[in-house]
Amino acid sequence: MTINTLTWADVDPDRHPFDPRTVLDVVRAVAPSDGVPPPYRYVPRQLFDAAAEDARWKWQGEMTDGLVEHYGSWADGWTAQMAGRTADGALVSRWSGARDSITTPEETLDAVAGALLDWRTFLEDLAEIFARHLPLPTDAREVVAAWEATVASLVAAVAARSGADEHWFPMCALTLKWFLAVAEVPGENRDALVDDAIGGRFFSYVSPLGSEVADTAESLAAMLTGITPAPDDAWPDIWPQDWPSRRSTEIPTAERAPRIWPPAAPDALTAWRRIRQEARWEDAVEDVTGPVRTTRDGVAEHFATRKHGAGRVLAALELVREDAVDGAALTFERLERWQREVLGVTAALFRTTTAWARAGQERYGYRDELPDAFSACLADADDPAVPVPARAARVFLDVLHFHPFSDGNARSAALALYFVLAREEVVLDRAAALLMTRWPASDTHGAEGLARLVAVLIKQTAARSARR
Repeated sequence: MTINTLTWADVDPDRHPFDPRTVLDVVRAVAPSDGVPPPYRYVPRQLFDAAAEDARWKWQGEMTDGLVEHYGSWADGWTAQMAGRTADGALVSRWSGARDSITTPEETLDAVAGALLDWRTFLEDLAEIFARHLPLPTDAREVVAAWEATVASLVAAVAARSGADEHWFPMCALTLKWFLAVAEVPGENRDALVDDAIGGRFFSYVSPLGSEVADTAESLAAMLTGITPAPDDAWPDIWPQDWPSRRSTEIPTAERAPRIWPPAAPDALTAWRRIRQEARWEDAVEDVTGPVRTTRDGVAEHFATRKHGAGRVLAALELVREDAVDGAALTFERLERWQREVLGVTAALFRTTTAWARAGQERYGYRDELPDAFSACLADADDPAVPVPARAARVFLDVLHFHPFSDGNARSAALALYFVLAREEVVLDRAAALLMTRWPASDTHGAEGLARLVAVLIKQTAARSARR
């Protein structure tokens, strides 16, 4: 079970007895028997240990299973990152995911117990807020104000307890839906009502502005009651934090503080499509003819050094060789067949959303015409007017910067380049310089330089072949 599937009946503290004094003993009793895994440590120039990372997250999942089995489904929320108060009154989040929070065995179990206590305290806070605001009044004028005050109190409680972190606003939406359930709003309407009221106003890692909370509260109250208060209607005295309203006659209307957005990453795909048109593919290099090969296969050797997934990508390379021998055309369907092997999946469909790479530094936008445009680019691999090295380089960059798959695009680009060369009976005996270099989307000289590098690698392979 995930947190967003929990109902208020699942988490209502009144329905689930709990003794906070025994939490640490329970955590120690239900912890996975094979012990706490080693903590994550960053080691420069050392490959990421995926097996150790999987073990940490597996341990967190097994700990959740044990807590849920002992306490009930409400305990599933111990990883929700609800902050708790320290001895000096400060708020602190005791658990922030398996990678960051697993330390020594004793400290880790203490952190789990603390996180479960903080989650339980948050639920008890919500129960107190629910009780304070229910039952709602029946008078039309009063019920609007009551709904606004309730929504504001709940948003404030979630934002404070979560520190407005990555998960705060989904948790806020869930909390509002819980209150709608307790207030007996029909279940089929709750999700749409809350989503429409929030209306994209809240963001991860961004504390809500008072005016944004006010707008959300007013919107939800209006949808629930069918009443839009007059502009001079005063807001209730219990409005938290003295947040102003644009409707209030008692508090001056506050200017909405401008939100400062980080600069948007430029669209690398748009840049690449422009560069693709500007590059002098026909004139960048001289043409080559096969056969050119030695006893070594540089691309295969490069793939074989991968710490994870080497077997799958080498199996895909064998499919590429078979298709190249048959002289097949380079199509997305063929690329997708190879990619299924690379990723070990049953389907590798063209992405349908914006993609990111290099830890969010490169963005590849999405438009409905991209699949057809990409197929047209792949067809250019057969253009006889363009020398083979330039064709191979261009298709390599096409796959990199169209970024068609959810994962493994660099491997797919290498397979596409290999295919274009192999159809001409060219197999590079050295490929690391090509495959381990970053090729930006917006560099015309870099695109043409890649074509020249491919030509140089072909000539070097031919020279070494002649010496044997």
